[in-house]
Amino acid sequence: MGRYEENIVPIKIAQLAEFVSKVKRISLDEALYEEFEIRRVRQRRDLSKEAFEFYTYCLENYAIRRGISGMQAWVCFKETGTDDFVVNNFDLLHTQGMDYILDEIQRFINKRRK
Repeated sequence: MGRYEENIVPIKIAQLAEFVSKVKRISLDEALYEEFEIRRVRQRRDLSKEAFEFYTYCLENYAIRRGISGMQAWVCFKETGTDDFVVNNFDLLHTQGMDYILDEIQRFINKRRK
């Protein structure tokens, strides 16, 4: 991890914790961090660097297309299981154009929200 990442990660984690506590309407104390730990353990998996970079690329482009923040896109991906969809279908999706990928992601999210 570079110097920039070492300095910015604690700030981003604090912002994420604050955002999630507001969305879930829970206090910003141990309960929130317990929730993070439960989700972290559930979602522990080995991702290749390419799959992680692709996921990040999709997340950023989805946020831009929808006109929302990266944090809001991330929450949407987590709540709908889109993060798993993107990672599990990396082999197929990464060979497609971004418009196709974003359309597929939106279709997936729409189906999950019904």
